[in-house]
Amino acid sequence: MIEIAIPRVHVIGMGEVGRRLAGALHRAGIAALPVTRTQGWDEAREDRRGICIVCVREEALAEVLDTLSEVSSERLVLVQNGWIRPLLHDLPNATRGLIWFTSKGEFFQILRPNLFSGPVADDLSLALAAGGLPSEAVEAGVYDRLDADKMGFNCLVGLPLAVHGLSLGDYLESYPEEARAVFDEAVGACSAAVDAEIDVRGWDAFLETARHLGWVRVSKAKALDFRNQAVVALAAEFDRPAPVNTEMLRKYGEMCATTPDLEKEQ
Repeated sequence: MIEIAIPRVHVIGMGEVGRRLAGALHRAGIAALPVTRTQGWDEAREDRRGICIVCVREEALAEVLDTLSEVSSERLVLVQNGWIRPLLHDLPNATRGLIWFTSKGEFFQILRPNLFSGPVADDLSLALAAGGLPSEAVEAGVYDRLDADKMGFNCLVGLPLAVHGLSLGDYLESYPEEARAVFDEAVGACSAAVDAEIDVRGWDAFLETARHLGWVRVSKAKALDFRNQAVVALAAEFDRPAPVNTEMLRKYGEMCATTPDLEKEQ
Protein backbone atom coordinates (compact mmCIF):
# COMPACT_ATOMS: atom_id res chain seq x y z
CA MET A 1 0.00 0.00 0.00
CA ILE A 2 1.10 3.59 -0.61
CA GLU A 3 0.21 6.84 1.08
CA ILE A 4 -1.54 9.15 -1.33
CA ALA A 5 -3.62 12.30 -0.99
CA ILE A 6 -6.42 10.90 -3.17
CA PRO A 7 -8.80 8.80 -1.04
CA ARG A 8 -11.13 7.70 -3.85
CA VAL A 9 -11.31 7.73 -7.62
CA HIS A 10 -14.58 7.66 -9.56
CA VAL A 11 -13.85 6.02 -12.92
CA ILE A 12 -16.35 7.33 -15.46
CA GLY A 13 -16.58 4.94 -18.38
CA MET A 14 -15.61 1.34 -17.69
CA GLY A 15 -14.40 0.40 -21.15
CA GLU A 16 -10.92 -0.90 -21.86
CA VAL A 17 -9.14 2.20 -20.55
CA GLY A 18 -11.39 2.67 -17.53
CA ARG A 19 -11.18 -0.91 -16.33
CA ARG A 20 -7.39 -1.01 -16.68
CA LEU A 21 -6.97 2.25 -14.74
CA ALA A 22 -9.43 1.06 -12.09
CA GLY A 23 -7.54 -2.22 -11.74
CA ALA A 24 -4.21 -0.46 -11.24
CA LEU A 25 -5.69 1.91 -8.65
CA HIS A 26 -7.24 -1.02 -6.78
CA ARG A 27 -3.89 -2.83 -6.71
CA ALA A 28 -2.34 0.34 -5.28
CA GLY A 29 -4.87 0.37 -2.45
CA ILE A 30 -6.97 3.23 -3.83
CA ALA A 31 -10.75 2.90 -3.88
CA ALA A 32 -11.77 2.90 -7.56
CA LEU A 33 -15.53 3.34 -7.89
CA PRO A 34 -17.08 2.58 -11.31
CA VAL A 35 -19.45 5.08 -12.87
CA THR A 36 -21.53 3.55 -15.64
CA ARG A 37 -24.47 4.75 -17.73
CA THR A 38 -26.87 3.95 -14.90
CA GLN A 39 -24.97 4.18 -11.62
CA GLY A 40 -22.42 6.15 -9.64
CA TRP A 41 -23.12 9.67 -10.93
CA ASP A 42 -24.53 11.16 -7.74
CA GLU A 43 -21.65 9.79 -5.68
CA ALA A 44 -19.09 11.18 -8.14
CA ARG A 45 -20.66 14.64 -8.13
CA GLU A 46 -21.07 14.85 -4.37
CA ASP A 47 -17.67 13.50 -3.31
CA ARG A 48 -15.64 16.62 -2.44
CA ARG A 49 -12.37 14.76 -1.80
CA GLY A 50 -12.30 12.07 -4.48
CA ILE A 51 -11.36 12.68 -8.10
CA CYS A 52 -13.16 11.74 -11.31
CA ILE A 53 -11.23 10.11 -14.15
CA VAL A 54 -13.29 10.57 -17.31
CA CYS A 55 -12.58 7.66 -19.66
CA VAL A 56 -15.44 8.00 -22.15
CA ARG A 57 -14.84 8.40 -25.87
CA GLU A 58 -14.23 11.85 -27.30
CA GLU A 59 -17.69 11.96 -28.87
CA ALA A 60 -19.35 11.51 -25.46
CA LEU A 61 -17.13 13.94 -23.57
CA ALA A 62 -19.20 17.11 -23.99
CA GLU A 63 -22.32 15.45 -22.55
CA VAL A 64 -20.39 13.95 -19.64
CA LEU A 65 -18.75 17.28 -18.80
CA ASP A 66 -22.17 18.88 -18.79
CA THR A 67 -23.38 16.22 -16.36
CA LEU A 68 -20.35 16.94 -14.17
CA SER A 69 -20.70 20.73 -14.40
CA GLU A 70 -20.98 21.05 -10.61
CA VAL A 71 -17.68 19.22 -10.06
CA SER A 72 -14.69 21.54 -9.64
CA SER A 73 -12.17 21.25 -12.45
CA GLU A 74 -9.42 20.39 -9.94
CA ARG A 75 -11.21 17.07 -9.35
CA LEU A 76 -11.37 16.09 -13.03
CA VAL A 77 -8.89 13.96 -14.96
CA LEU A 78 -9.47 13.68 -18.73
CA VAL A 79 -7.74 10.91 -20.69
CA GLN A 80 -9.29 11.18 -24.16
CA ASN A 81 -7.03 10.51 -27.14
CA GLY A 82 -8.10 13.27 -29.51
CA TRP A 83 -7.91 17.06 -29.70
CA ILE A 84 -10.38 17.87 -26.92
CA ARG A 85 -8.99 21.30 -26.04
CA PRO A 86 -11.96 23.22 -27.51
CA LEU A 87 -14.14 21.53 -24.86
CA LEU A 88 -11.90 22.61 -21.97
CA HIS A 89 -12.12 26.41 -22.00
CA ASP A 90 -14.10 26.41 -18.75
CA LEU A 91 -11.89 23.77 -17.10
CA PRO A 92 -8.50 25.48 -16.73
CA ASN A 93 -7.46 23.36 -13.74
CA ALA A 94 -8.44 19.92 -14.98
CA THR A 95 -5.72 17.28 -15.10
CA ARG A 96 -5.01 15.81 -18.54
CA GLY A 97 -3.63 12.38 -19.30
CA LEU A 98 -2.06 10.62 -22.29
CA ILE A 99 -2.74 6.90 -22.07
CA TRP A 100 -0.04 4.74 -23.61
CA PHE A 101 -1.29 1.19 -23.42
CA THR A 102 -3.47 -0.92 -25.67
CA SER A 103 -6.09 -3.27 -24.28
CA LYS A 104 -8.46 -5.63 -26.07
CA GLY A 105 -10.14 -8.10 -23.78
CA GLU A 106 -7.37 -10.26 -22.34
CA PHE A 107 -4.72 -8.67 -24.55
CA PHE A 108 -2.74 -5.92 -22.85
CA GLN A 109 0.42 -4.13 -23.96
CA ILE A 110 2.18 -1.19 -22.32
CA LEU A 111 3.58 1.04 -25.06
CA ARG A 112 5.12 3.92 -23.09
CA PRO A 113 4.62 5.41 -19.62
CA ASN A 114 1.27 7.19 -19.26
CA LEU A 115 1.67 10.94 -18.83
CA PHE A 116 -0.35 13.33 -16.67
CA SER A 117 -0.29 17.06 -16.10
CA GLY A 118 -2.35 19.09 -13.67
CA PRO A 119 -3.27 19.37 -9.98
CA VAL A 120 -3.51 15.63 -9.25
CA ALA A 121 -0.89 14.43 -11.75
CA ASP A 122 1.75 13.62 -9.14
CA ASP A 123 -0.51 11.58 -6.86
CA LEU A 124 -2.33 9.84 -9.68
CA SER A 125 0.89 8.88 -11.47
CA LEU A 126 2.32 7.51 -8.24
CA ALA A 127 -0.79 5.42 -7.61
CA LEU A 128 -0.99 4.01 -11.15
CA ALA A 129 2.71 3.15 -11.16
CA ALA A 130 2.32 1.38 -7.82
CA GLY A 131 -0.54 -0.59 -9.37
CA GLY A 132 1.53 -1.75 -12.32
CA LEU A 133 0.84 0.94 -14.94
CA PRO A 134 4.03 2.98 -15.56
CA SER A 135 2.99 6.64 -15.30
CA GLU A 136 4.70 10.01 -14.94
CA ALA A 137 3.73 13.58 -14.11
CA VAL A 138 4.99 16.33 -16.43
CA GLU A 139 4.74 20.11 -16.50
CA ALA A 140 2.12 21.81 -18.66
CA GLY A 141 4.56 22.90 -21.38
CA VAL A 142 5.97 19.41 -21.74
CA TYR A 143 2.46 17.99 -21.86
CA ASP A 144 1.52 20.38 -24.68
CA ARG A 145 4.40 19.12 -26.80
CA LEU A 146 3.63 15.48 -26.08
CA ASP A 147 -0.10 15.98 -26.68
CA ALA A 148 0.72 17.25 -30.17
CA ASP A 149 2.99 14.24 -30.66
CA LYS A 150 0.21 11.83 -29.61
CA MET A 151 -2.04 13.42 -32.23
CA GLY A 152 0.39 12.20 -34.87
CA PHE A 153 -0.11 8.69 -33.49
CA ASN A 154 -3.90 9.09 -33.35
CA CYS A 155 -4.14 10.34 -36.92
CA LEU A 156 -2.11 7.42 -38.24
CA VAL A 157 -3.61 4.53 -36.28
CA GLY A 158 -7.07 5.06 -37.69
CA LEU A 159 -8.06 6.91 -40.85
CA PRO A 160 -5.23 5.74 -43.20
CA LEU A 161 -5.79 2.11 -42.21
CA ALA A 162 -9.49 2.39 -42.99
CA VAL A 163 -8.83 4.08 -46.33
CA HIS A 164 -6.28 1.49 -47.49
CA GLY A 165 -7.77 -1.57 -45.78
CA LEU A 166 -4.39 -2.51 -44.32
CA SER A 167 -2.96 -3.38 -40.93
CA LEU A 168 -0.68 -0.76 -39.39
CA GLY A 169 2.41 -2.83 -40.14
CA ASP A 170 1.46 -3.36 -43.80
CA TYR A 171 0.51 0.31 -44.18
CA LEU A 172 3.84 1.57 -42.86
CA GLU A 173 5.67 -0.82 -45.18
CA SER A 174 3.56 -0.01 -48.25
CA TYR A 175 3.10 3.76 -47.81
CA PRO A 176 6.02 5.04 -45.70
CA GLU A 177 6.12 8.54 -47.22
CA GLU A 178 2.38 9.04 -46.89
CA ALA A 179 2.46 7.80 -43.28
CA ARG A 180 5.26 10.20 -42.40
CA ALA A 181 3.32 13.07 -43.99
CA VAL A 182 0.14 12.27 -42.03
CA PHE A 183 2.18 12.22 -38.83
CA ASP A 184 4.18 15.39 -39.53
CA GLU A 185 1.09 17.37 -40.57
CA ALA A 186 -0.73 16.40 -37.39
CA VAL A 187 2.17 17.16 -35.08
CA GLY A 188 2.93 20.42 -36.89
CA ALA A 189 -0.61 21.77 -36.75
CA CYS A 190 -1.18 20.78 -33.12
CA SER A 191 2.22 22.09 -32.02
CA ALA A 192 1.42 25.42 -33.64
CA ALA A 193 -1.92 25.54 -31.83
CA VAL A 194 -0.26 25.26 -28.40
CA ASP A 195 2.93 27.13 -29.33
CA ALA A 196 5.05 24.06 -28.58
CA GLU A 197 8.35 23.00 -30.09
CA ILE A 198 8.11 19.93 -32.33
CA ASP A 199 9.90 16.89 -30.93
CA VAL A 200 12.40 15.89 -33.61
CA ARG A 201 12.47 12.36 -32.15
CA GLY A 202 8.71 11.95 -32.48
CA TRP A 203 8.67 9.91 -35.68
CA ASP A 204 11.31 7.47 -34.48
CA ALA A 205 9.42 7.08 -31.20
CA PHE A 206 6.25 6.37 -33.16
CA LEU A 207 7.95 3.67 -35.24
CA GLU A 208 9.29 2.05 -32.08
CA THR A 209 5.79 2.03 -30.58
CA ALA A 210 4.27 0.74 -33.84
CA ARG A 211 6.42 -2.40 -33.60
CA HIS A 212 3.98 -3.63 -30.96
CA LEU A 213 0.90 -2.73 -33.01
CA GLY A 214 1.60 -3.98 -36.51
CA TRP A 215 -1.44 -6.27 -36.34
CA VAL A 216 -3.90 -3.43 -35.69
CA ARG A 217 -6.63 -3.05 -38.34
CA VAL A 218 -9.34 -0.40 -38.58
CA SER A 219 -12.36 -0.92 -40.81
CA LYS A 220 -14.16 2.26 -39.74
CA ALA A 221 -12.44 5.54 -38.87
CA LYS A 222 -13.92 7.00 -35.68
CA ALA A 223 -13.72 10.29 -33.79
CA LEU A 224 -12.48 12.12 -36.91
CA ASP A 225 -13.77 15.45 -35.55
CA PHE A 226 -11.16 15.10 -32.80
CA ARG A 227 -8.37 13.68 -34.97
CA ASN A 228 -7.72 14.20 -38.67
CA GLN A 229 -10.51 16.74 -39.16
CA ALA A 230 -9.25 18.66 -36.14
CA VAL A 231 -5.76 18.66 -37.66
CA VAL A 232 -7.02 20.05 -40.96
CA ALA A 233 -8.94 22.79 -39.13
CA LEU A 234 -5.92 23.71 -37.00
CA ALA A 235 -3.67 23.71 -40.05
CA ALA A 236 -5.94 26.24 -41.75
CA GLU A 237 -6.11 28.39 -38.60
CA PHE A 238 -2.35 28.44 -38.01
CA ASP A 239 -1.22 28.46 -41.64
CA ARG A 240 0.25 24.98 -41.65
CA PRO A 241 0.14 22.48 -44.55
CA ALA A 242 -2.14 19.45 -44.26
CA PRO A 243 -2.74 18.18 -47.82
CA VAL A 244 -2.32 14.49 -47.03
CA ASN A 245 -4.77 14.49 -44.12
CA THR A 246 -7.16 16.49 -46.28
CA GLU A 247 -6.91 13.95 -49.09
CA MET A 248 -7.39 11.07 -46.67
CA LEU A 249 -10.59 12.64 -45.39
CA ARG A 250 -11.81 13.16 -48.97
CA LYS A 251 -11.19 9.51 -49.86
CA TYR A 252 -12.90 8.30 -46.73
CA GLY A 253 -15.87 10.56 -47.44
CA GLU A 254 -16.21 8.92 -50.85
CA MET A 255 -16.03 5.50 -49.22
CA CYS A 256 -18.79 6.46 -46.79
CA ALA A 257 -20.94 7.75 -49.64
CA THR A 258 -20.77 4.39 -51.40
CA THR A 259 -20.90 2.32 -48.19
CA PRO A 260 -23.52 3.89 -45.89
CA ASP A 261 -22.68 1.62 -42.95
CA LEU A 262 -19.27 3.28 -42.66
CA GLU A 263 -20.78 6.72 -42.19
CA LYS A 264 -23.41 5.38 -39.81
CA GLU A 265 -20.85 3.87 -37.43
CA GLN A 266 -18.38 6.74 -37.25
